Amino acid sequence: MTTSPESPAYATIRRGIALREQGRAPQARALLESLIAEVEGGNDPFLKVFLAHSLADVQDTPEDELAWDLRALAFLDELTDRQAVDRGNAGGRNALLPSLHLNLAVDYRRLGDQAAARRHFDLGQAHLGALSGDAYGDSIRAAFAEGI
Repeated sequence: MTTSPESPAYATIRRGIALREQGRAPQARALLESLIAEVEGGNDPFLKVFLAHSLADVQDTPEDELAWDLRALAFLDELTDRQAVDRGNAGGRNALLPSLHLNLAVDYRRLGDQAAARRHFDLGQAHLGALSGDAYGDSIRAAFAEGI
């Protein structure tokens, strides 16, 4: 794996994730939102997916969470397999699909759209083979095993 140098925005997103994990979602959201213009105006599609995916997790409403998860999935269209591999996803861009679709499935379930929830669950499950055999891959596979 050849990891490209990271911009400082990656570290900021990781700080935002840490804040969220500490139960400080409003602070995490403010920190992550401070990156939107820079990241979305830049040319790093993995960073765009990473930010949108992270922002979804700190929203106050299921509608806002869905909007950010849909944005993350849309940004995936800009990402090449090589760029995903360079960021540590041995399975390429397909290795991101299980998590993105699982989040969408949960969003739609929370909003009462069971058909959309099932569709995204099935789409994510179809790409489980792209996940690595590491702790992250194991956690995503375990989440799918639990269902929605």
